[in-house]
Amino acid sequence: MKTSETQRQIVRVTIDADVTFESFVKSFQERLGQFDQAAVAALAGQPREAAAAIQGMEGDQGLMIFFTLDHGRALTMVGQSRKVIRFILGNPLVAIQMTRHDVRAGQYVPLTLIAYEEEENRVRIEYDQPSSLLDVCENAEVDETARGLDKKLLLVVEHAINDASQVQRR
Repeated sequence: MKTSETQRQIVRVTIDADVTFESFVKSFQERLGQFDQAAVAALAGQPREAAAAIQGMEGDQGLMIFFTLDHGRALTMVGQSRKVIRFILGNPLVAIQMTRHDVRAGQYVPLTLIAYEEEENRVRIEYDQPSSLLDVCENAEVDETARGLDKKLLLVVEHAINDASQVQRR
């Protein structure tokens, strides 16, 4: 057995927004598509049809939610009350685009984003910048796609914050 270690610098993006947790989460979920694994699995061996089905699931910036983890609900088991949700999101077609160049990219996609209530009427959104995570692959094609994900993820967050702000003003 041979073991090696490599250290990399990860860029953490933190965005504070003066919107309610609920309005941000609702806007974020509405902006993104929802991945339907069963629909894609039913098209195994039919790459064109599967790609078309995935494209039909895409939301803002071509991204979709795979699933969510409600950490706030879990914290109630230990008597804490927090509003916090972890989103697992991305796009299988983008993941395939990267993993065909370097399978290690699969360790970092789909992406993870956490949103939590920092204080009343203020939500904090945090995620690790995809390009900093995928830099470990040291592959130009993966790097280019990852930089595109940096922009897309930031735009989706900004769009959801803008939507949530407008809802609150009404």
